[in-house]
Amino acid sequence: MNVIDTLMRQKSIIKVLILIVLLGIIIAFYWQFLYRPVIAEVKTLEPELATLRAELSAKQAIVSERPKYEAELEQTRHELVLALKQLPDKSEIPTLLETISALGKSSGLDFLLFRPRSEVPKNFYAEIPVDIKVQGSYRDIVNFFDKVSKMPRIVNMFDITMGSPQKGSDRRTNTMTSCMATTYKFIEGVTTR
Repeated sequence: MNVIDTLMRQKSIIKVLILIVLLGIIIAFYWQFLYRPVIAEVKTLEPELATLRAELSAKQAIVSERPKYEAELEQTRHELVLALKQLPDKSEIPTLLETISALGKSSGLDFLLFRPRSEVPKNFYAEIPVDIKVQGSYRDIVNFFDKVSKMPRIVNMFDITMGSPQKGSDRRTNTMTSCMATTYKFIEGVTTR
């Protein structure tokens, strides 16, 4: 006789009790070997999950502000382009100096001296001083300085010395003026900290 046949001949109450015992064994086995280890693992992973959620939230906040940072980056690039236009590179310096000279001549000045000095390196740029001595009317000199100030490049005038006005052969009052014009150039390959 087999076990199943023996169980089938038992009273209904015994069959129900056997079924309850079997279900209890299955549930206990499931609880002990399957469910409980998973719950223990979940409890150990919850702090890590909370940390990862906090990191995710922080990174989502950063990502949500990405357009703002991209706009700031674009604005900074635009400002850099404008700044680099004001700081010519080495190849543009002769043209810049010729432009300054042409502005003086178009203002009616006679150049007696126009001598570039050695570059003076600074952090990411270099100063290029130019000794200038001109002769012309006060109005012509002021006109020249005004034209230089409106150039897209940075050119500063220092050490301006004006002599006494004298009548010239053309019946104009001329003044001998000396100054130092300083322009700047960008030094490539230099990084600022």
